[in-house]
Amino acid sequence: MYLPRSLVSQLYQNLVKRNHATAPPVLLLVALEPDALCACRILTALLRRDYIPHKIQPIAGYADLYRAAEDLIRPMRTTEGGSGGVVVCLGVGGMVDLEEMFGLDVDENGNGGTADVEVWLMDARRPWNLSNIFGTPMAQDPATGEWVRKRPGVVKAQLQQTYTSPRGGIIVFDDGDIEEELQAERESYCALEEMPDVDDDMGSDEDAEEDEPSSAQATKKRKSWGEDEDSDEIMSDEERPNQRRRSNSVSLLN
Repeated sequence: MYLPRSLVSQLYQNLVKRNHATAPPVLLLVALEPDALCACRILTALLRRDYIPHKIQPIAGYADLYRAAEDLIRPMRTTEGGSGGVVVCLGVGGMVDLEEMFGLDVDENGNGGTADVEVWLMDARRPWNLSNIFGTPMAQDPATGEWVRKRPGVVKAQLQQTYTSPRGGIIVFDDGDIEEELQAERESYCALEEMPDVDDDMGSDEDAEEDEPSSAQATKKRKSWGEDEDSDEIMSDEERPNQRRRSNSVSLLN
């Protein structure tokens, strides 16, 4: 999900409203570079002014980020006995899938999830990881019990003014690049995310027999996408002689 510039103050005000004496401290993961350190100083000044507890963890590289995920973020998750909370990434995480790295995704058995951990991502590195920007966290529909990628106050991965959910997820702060340059990627990503899953086990044996020609066509289609060497490995032994005859015919015509 991503946050437009116009709603930055609203998200911070939501944090102030949720703050109380027993609230977990905000975890700041800060890159060791000038921009991130300056942003950290500004943000910590705001947090101290509003009496919001926080702690700072310096991040020197991806190894430190992995260790922070395991040692600091995992204990925060409600599925691990924690109380949730907010993690702020300053200058780190923009190029990797943080939902997967921090263990906030849902596996094929429906286990996992955001576990009430909300990640604020502010990073000037490019290119963006599109899963961070346009991926909407999965949540269980109370009516059907199914896992769906829908959340109140979020429209096609963009947070709206009505967004107040503290249930966690990745929130990218847009510095203008997303709204100005990535709208085509947004439409494509959200369209793919809304497509229903195809269950391969739904068809009968008769359907499988009827699908054999289309399966052969799929093999030939994969052949046309790849290089010649890779395509030869995909083709069956019966098809290769025909290909050689066709190639010889072309050479004779030339």
